[in-house]
Amino acid sequence: MGRDGKLNSGVVLRFKALFFDWLFICSYLAALLVVASVFYFLVLDGVPEFTPLQTQLIAALTSTLPVTIIFSIFEGRGEFASWGKGKVNLEVSYIGKPIQGAIMRNIFKFLPWQFGHMSTINGMYNGFETPFSIVFLVLSMVLPILLVMMVVIRKDNRHLGDILAGSRVVHKQST
Repeated sequence: MGRDGKLNSGVVLRFKALFFDWLFICSYLAALLVVASVFYFLVLDGVPEFTPLQTQLIAALTSTLPVTIIFSIFEGRGEFASWGKGKVNLEVSYIGKPIQGAIMRNIFKFLPWQFGHMSTINGMYNGFETPFSIVFLVLSMVLPILLVMMVVIRKDNRHLGDILAGSRVVHKQST
């Protein structure tokens, strides 16, 4: 934030990039839903029953992990920008090796999403009042708030993933 209490242009651009990235992820998830539905109903003749562990693995291996990998590749090489960052002319700058930094930064960025999966799936099978569901629900909500607040409050606009990865989101340099 600036001295006048307004968000600086870098923060505004990061929120715009976040919105575009959200659209990208929603598109991926919609495509995943179509593919899974076709598979379940045409190949398996319906959705089978899964154990809690199977459900946790399906959620992690089909949503969180692929998105983390995709974003790590986008931000760790080539343009050094996710789809959303590219749309608003931002890129990620790294102190060390870009691909390692991108993996670290995206693990922390998408960890709350996985925590939300873990809480919800556990709640569906074991009850939402279990300590496991409650702890991971709280983590799934507190961590993104912390990440956003760090971007807004810190002068360098870095969140925890950026700090641990040695990265910074900057305006793309003209070539």
